[in-house]
Amino acid sequence: MAAQGQLAGWVGSRLARGADGLPIAGRFEVRLARAIVVVASVWFGLAAAWELFGPVLAGHYAASASEGIIAENMLRWKIAGPVWEYTATRPTPAQYYCHHPWGIFWVTAGVLELFGRFDFVCRLPAVLLSAATPPLLYLLGRALWRPLAGALAAAGFVVLPIALAFANFNALEVPVIAWSLLGLWAYVRHAQTQRRRYLVACLGGFGMALHADWPAFVLVAEVLALGLWRGVLARRGAYGPIPARPHARLWALLAVTAVATALLYVYLFSKAGKLDDFLGSYGMRAAGNQQSLADVLAGRRYWIELTFTPVAILTGKLAAVVCLGRALVRRDEHELLPLAVLAMALFQYLVFKQGADIHVYWPHYFAPFFALGLGAVADTLLASIGRVTRLLAARRARRSGTVGAAGRATAAVEPRRALVAVAALALVVCAFVLRDGLPALVYARQTGGRFNEKGALIQSDGDKVAFLRWLDARIPRDAEVSLHEGMIPNWSLVWALGGRVVTPTAASPHKAGTRVYLADTRFLYDSAQAALAKSAHVTAVGPFWQVTEGEPVLPLEAYAFVEREPGPLEWYFVSGTEPVRTIVPSPWLTWELRDHFGQPAEPPEGEPRDLDELRVAHNLALARGEDASALFRRVAAQFGAPAARFDDGTELVGVRFEPGARDLLTLLVRAAAPPVSDVQLFVRSRVVARATLSTTMADPSVREVGLPLPIAPQRWKPGYLYFDRVPIRKRPGTERFEAYFKLRSGKGKAPVPVDGGTSVVVLELD
Repeated sequence: MAAQGQLAGWVGSRLARGADGLPIAGRFEVRLARAIVVVASVWFGLAAAWELFGPVLAGHYAASASEGIIAENMLRWKIAGPVWEYTATRPTPAQYYCHHPWGIFWVTAGVLELFGRFDFVCRLPAVLLSAATPPLLYLLGRALWRPLAGALAAAGFVVLPIALAFANFNALEVPVIAWSLLGLWAYVRHAQTQRRRYLVACLGGFGMALHADWPAFVLVAEVLALGLWRGVLARRGAYGPIPARPHARLWALLAVTAVATALLYVYLFSKAGKLDDFLGSYGMRAAGNQQSLADVLAGRRYWIELTFTPVAILTGKLAAVVCLGRALVRRDEHELLPLAVLAMALFQYLVFKQGADIHVYWPHYFAPFFALGLGAVADTLLASIGRVTRLLAARRARRSGTVGAAGRATAAVEPRRALVAVAALALVVCAFVLRDGLPALVYARQTGGRFNEKGALIQSDGDKVAFLRWLDARIPRDAEVSLHEGMIPNWSLVWALGGRVVTPTAASPHKAGTRVYLADTRFLYDSAQAALAKSAHVTAVGPFWQVTEGEPVLPLEAYAFVEREPGPLEWYFVSGTEPVRTIVPSPWLTWELRDHFGQPAEPPEGEPRDLDELRVAHNLALARGEDASALFRRVAAQFGAPAARFDDGTELVGVRFEPGARDLLTLLVRAAAPPVSDVQLFVRSRVVARATLSTTMADPSVREVGLPLPIAPQRWKPGYLYFDRVPIRKRPGTERFEAYFKLRSGKGKAPVPVDGGTSVVVLELD
């Protein structure tokens, strides 16, 4: 027992505990800890609230829009079950979504009822819970170990790329993490004080977590198992015997809460006829588990490093060993709580393989473990430093014969230098993680939380949402809307249409049978564009076409997006990763579309006002048989090298890169004869070097970044100029962009550069 006590002194704080059960720390440590946690909490709250009032865009973040849709349906139809689409009549239970608990939907419905239908409602619950997470980590770390350990746990959480990237993601992980931390803190404090307010907080925290998602059941089961072990099998621990009655009362009430919550959802899902669907979702999410763990982790290596960084991963592995050692040496079940969080994260990440293969945010639950593990390591370091300091002081005292000094040294609290040294070491680790965490925050907002999407094309849909908001004010409130599949329907688009019934996969307006049909011409074959232009009145806004059923057939009308950079307040509160867009009539684009689709086209009046109108003016001069060389030079002067010629005569005249809230690469192309086959100009990118001072590997995937052109090359006219606008969402590291033609459908041959190769390097960014 003496040896056990000696060993415990090396791995845990020797701080005395006050009447409230908390460790009594020196004034300097308390002040240092409070300073760290305040900075961490303010930083994370600001990061979570960035773009709070902006439109919900595509990607994983679009799931937040689904929360708004579900909440609106709950309030509109007075139903308790979640329905993910707007309906013209009251939804039936057969339409309820029954793969997850419904608590997050009920919370969002309450926020929607309180504030009304605004975009920020879709994010606000997550932002508030994220803002509460660092203080909860501090409180839990302080209760378990000491103030500085709690503060460093908070600091560790707020620098992780995955925590920053999904801090405003109103889905499952954020509420489970926040509510579980509340439950764990109250559980520890109840064991330390037996006060009923902590019992209530514990039941409330874990209860809300159980209603958020299933991993919370894993964590609660672990807490119940630890409580049973402590209360029955090991009645004494590091802090003496545990009061049986308060402990048993909390254990029983928590067990009843978990069982009652599980039975509630069994009843609700069964009543909706969705119990088999729920059980089937387990099989779907767990698909592929026959693959070896090494192969699974190797396939996800970039995602893992990008969302956590190698520094955090290594620290987390060390923390797991430290937490296990502390629990074995100190015989305190509370030391196992970080490992319980780790077990919950492992269960989520390894059992549900299909979900982890698709969702980059799937390992989010490892973030609170890393934070708590960092706190445990910090406390262990302080204990070890204190132990070494006392041993050295005692040895010096024995040599000098000053036994009293030795006694005072033995009782001394860790000196300020030790506190500062451990804090500095932990914060250096945090700084290395933040080096990759800060770019990841921006990168996540640019990509809707998708990051690299394993090489697939990523659209933010910022222009598409702006178009739908503009359209919402122009069409009747009872109008149904059908979307061509090329619109790539998602919840953010449905939400942007103001609560209308939307048919998401209509092939054509005639088959849809609804009043308003929308298409993105970049993903609409030329033949389909021609059929629409011939048989309907098309309103074009940039690349987006609107056809309203019953309108007389008239020539095309075109509108243009006018983009500007956001101001400072707009950048923070609305959009830091998209330009501010307005939609205005465009006689120049109207003439261009009518000219290409063989419709009567009146030349626009006045002088061109921007670069796009100047380009159309050049094409208009050619159409009139006039000399357009001066206009060509004016346009080309705005573009730089490289220039390239393709074997079909098409010229890449130059490129133009415009950095901003959304970086934009524009390619200037002069057409030759239109190709016979359906080819498109695309841009792909490769990361050729890791970012400076980054510990994360370079993204190994080749990613498509260029969108097809609204006017297909099959319809191009010789000598005309065309812009290919490519939004750049730069990946970490040095990224190289290449332009190339690709056959999209049918048979034929895509143009290739005359100088050899298959592509032309058009941009390289560090």
